[in-house]
Amino acid sequence: MLKKTEFFEENNSNQQADAKKTMEATLQKLQALKSRISELRAHLEELQLQTHIEDQSSLRCDECGRAIEPGEEVEAKNFGENVLHYHKECFQKLWLQ
Repeated sequence: MLKKTEFFEENNSNQQADAKKTMEATLQKLQALKSRISELRAHLEELQLQTHIEDQSSLRCDECGRAIEPGEEVEAKNFGENVLHYHKECFQKLWLQ
């Protein structure tokens, strides 16, 4: 009877050791994935910022057609359908008409 108990305890401790190793390996993989996700998010934010800057620099006035400098644009929304961009001067001329 003692031999069965000793075998059971040894077998149980081996299973626990294997389970612990598996869990540690899984946690390491999870940490690596979390790190990779953080890197990808940072890269995505950088790309979005670059795209936003490029979009701003390529805006054209819907009234005169010239390029609009950043900080000089006025956005006009037409009930959520279209977004129009104007120079501040062009928008003032339209508004005063």
